[in-house]
Amino acid sequence: MNRFDHQWQKLTALARQAPAVPGELPYGFATRVAAQAVALPATPGLPLERFALRGLFLAGICSAAAAVFNFSTLTTDQTDIYATGTTDTVIELLDIS
Repeated sequence: MNRFDHQWQKLTALARQAPAVPGELPYGFATRVAAQAVALPATPGLPLERFALRGLFLAGICSAAAAVFNFSTLTTDQTDIYATGTTDTVIELLDIS
């Protein structure tokens, strides 16, 4: 049983100690249950959770680097590259000769 299930079982056991009639709950019962929930230690994250932000950061760096290296291609005028008229555009695009 994982830690969350253990904490849940502990809280439900505390809740079962209350009387059956909701109008006759002891004074401070809700406060005690809330205090028990806060007092229990937080569950640790998934094993790979600590690598998630590192992976997101690395992906951001890679995408920024790709944008920087391809910036010159994006800013140059690409319309006249295949407008030579001497060869077939498909052959030049696929580099078939």
